[in-house]
Amino acid sequence: MNTARGTIISLAIVMGGWACSAQQTKVPFERIKQEALLTARLSPTDSEAANGLAYSDSTSTNMTPAATGSEPSASGFVRATPVATAPPRILDAKYIFINGLHLGMAVFDVEMTQHCIADHHCQEGNPLMPSSQAGALGVSFAFVGYGSFASYWMKKHKSSYWWLSPVVGAGTHGVGVASGFVNR
Repeated sequence: MNTARGTIISLAIVMGGWACSAQQTKVPFERIKQEALLTARLSPTDSEAANGLAYSDSTSTNMTPAATGSEPSASGFVRATPVATAPPRILDAKYIFINGLHLGMAVFDVEMTQHCIADHHCQEGNPLMPSSQAGALGVSFAFVGYGSFASYWMKKHKSSYWWLSPVVGAGTHGVGVASGFVNR
């Protein structure tokens, strides 16, 4: 048990060190100031309002080309209405299949290991895993849940490696299932 506590304390120290190093990064204030000036300049000037190029209603964002004129404003920006796009689907068939495979392999691994331990043919290879079936399922569900969340977050942020976490988890549990069949 002392090894587990030492490992957890070491991980907490390392993660805390990473957080401190991230707080020491420099902020480019010049760039922030420049972007703020560009954003502030998007409002119409007095000469644009006098020429009729400003909004007729300040709450209206639906503008016709006749109201905006055919030439850009003094700042060089052309006003256009935004085009609505549909958000990408994250919970599609691939996501559900891969994460479901991870969950299925985790449950199958725990059941095969518990059956093998009950027959006195093998023992648990992970020293941090609880010996009871409920404890092993709880730990496995926690890891599957974390892997599914990480996979969802990565897919939502358009990472091409969103599938990596559940595939590695399913492969790891596949090794446990295979050892359960070998030691049967």
